Amino acid sequence: QGARVWIPDHAEVWRAAEITRGYREGDAVLHLRLEDGSALAHPIELQLPPLCNPDCLSGANDLVALSHLHEPAVLHS
Repeated sequence: QGARVWIPDHAEVWRAAEITRGYREGDAVLHLRLEDGSALAHPIELQLPPLCNPDCLSGANDLVALSHLHEPAVLHS
């Protein structure tokens, strides 16, 4: 709960969201709050969505400095 993740989006490719309820292995959905404040129950398919990097690394010029290096983090930077 409280962790920020990236979820796939048809229009924006990736959207950042915050987990609003604790996740337990076997749960079928993640309960999220999007940046616009709306709630979303995101279905979990094969794996959990990638984590967002801390705000202090947002827009980093050097991708090696990112804590989590994956497609949404690279595109966001």
